[in-house]
Amino acid sequence: MNRTPNVLLAVTSVLALFLVALSAISTATADRAPVYLACALFSALGFIVLNGLWMHSRKRKPKPLIDRTAPATLIMAMVFPLVIILSAALPLIAPNGDYGLMLIMAGVWTGLTLQSARAALKQA
Repeated sequence: MNRTPNVLLAVTSVLALFLVALSAISTATADRAPVYLACALFSALGFIVLNGLWMHSRKRKPKPLIDRTAPATLIMAMVFPLVIILSAALPLIAPNGDYGLMLIMAGVWTGLTLQSARAALKQA
């Protein structure tokens, strides 16, 4: 039963991505806000699609990030949403910056946790 921790990790990462996107969009100019939203959405979805195609071409299957037999994986996997949530403070500290790369990184990490949850659900 690896699915519950992996699904919770994915939900937490999605909420953290929403928080960081909301933080960046709220401090952005009117012309940058749609770009930030697109960065957050397309990087997460793009990672899932492109990594899935790459793994299929290599005949590999994605694995869950959290494994009950190795409890340290839970602690290591918590780094993804924690870093995303901490990065949500950056646009509030320095509102005139460009946060596209931060949103792309958060989207890729969220895509990784979503792929992990999907792999855990397929194993069950």
